[in-house]
This record gives sequence, C-alpha cells and structure tokens, in this order.
Amino acid sequence: MSDKFTPEFSRIVKTDEQVKTKEKLVIEANEAERAGLAKRFELVSIDSLKAELEIKTASNGEVTVRGPMNAQIVQRCVATLEPVPEVIEDTVEVLFSPHVSEADMPSNPDDLEDLSEEELMALLDQPEPLVDGMIDVGEVVAQFLAVAMDPYPRKDDAELPDSIQSEEDAQEDKPNPFAQLAGLKEQLEKKK
Repeated sequence: MSDKFTPEFSRIVKTDEQVKTKEKLVIEANEAERAGLAKRFELVSIDSLKAELEIKTASNGEVTVRGPMNAQIVQRCVATLEPVPEVIEDTVEVLFSPHVSEADMPSNPDDLEDLSEEELMALLDQPEPLVDGMIDVGEVVAQFLAVAMDPYPRKDDAELPDSIQSEEDAQEDKPNPFAQLAGLKEQLEKKK
C-alpha cells in the first residue's frame, strides 16, 4: 500500500508541453471529486467548485497560475452543528519555479518552529517547486478553497446551549483553591 497522497480533484498541466506562453484553463470538480474534498475538509458538502485559470510561462521557466475560484460549500455551525452554507469567491495565484527544489521546502511543521518571522515571511514569498514540468492545478484550487473557507462557521442566530458555559462563566463558577485552603486553615485553628 502506498503512502503517497492522491488528490481528489486532480488536473495535471504539463507546462513543458504548452505551445503558448499563456493558456486559459477552466476546471470544475465533478460530484465524486466534490464529495472526496468535502470528506477531506470535513464539510457537509461542496455543491460547486470551479476555477478559470490563466497559466503563464516566463522565459526563465517559472509558471504563474492565476484566476478566479468560486465554490458553494456547506459546513457545520460551530455552536449548533446545523448546516451553514457559504459562497466562496477567491483568486488563485501561485508562482512555480524549476529553480526551487522540494528539498528547499519544509517537509513537516516541526521544521518551522525555530524560524524567525523574517524567515517565515521569506518562505511564503518563495515560489513553489515545479517538478518535472507538471502542476496539479486541481490540487492548487483545492488548497485555496481550504484556506478561503470560514474556519468558524456560525449560523446568524446561533447561540450556545445553556449547558455550555463561556470561559469567563466557568472561571466564576470554579471555586478558588486558595479560598478552600484558607477555610481549612480556619477550621484547624478552631480545633486547637
């Protein structure tokens, strides 16, 4: 069994086979692809996902993928778990370079812990590696969808049930351990 990740929404573009330096590509996820992405992102559903991309190759071999992405998704409300629909409109924009190696990129989150803010910002500005002249623009769109959706979806009229307390209320209801110790000390002194 392979440990390699297989994207649910895969559209491979072979940039080294492009005839023009600029091409337009419209991609749209089918029902099975949307269901697979919804499962990966723990959504109720993805009702539509479409992107109109322009793929531009520069003379130095770098490739820019840019264009609008639109989606209609349904997530669970963080307070009530009821379905919350959301319309997402975002712009995909990524630079790929054959001059950047995957070895230059951090491979796990622990690699980022010791980096300064400047080093982290430089990583964000760094182009993505262009491996074997191929880009999976479907996976690029899926990643932009994941970042663009509301991380804490909430219905407009959603309220937490009375059985759930806010942090402040929970702190107020929690007895102070030092007050309990003071009370114990008083009881011990009375016994003397």
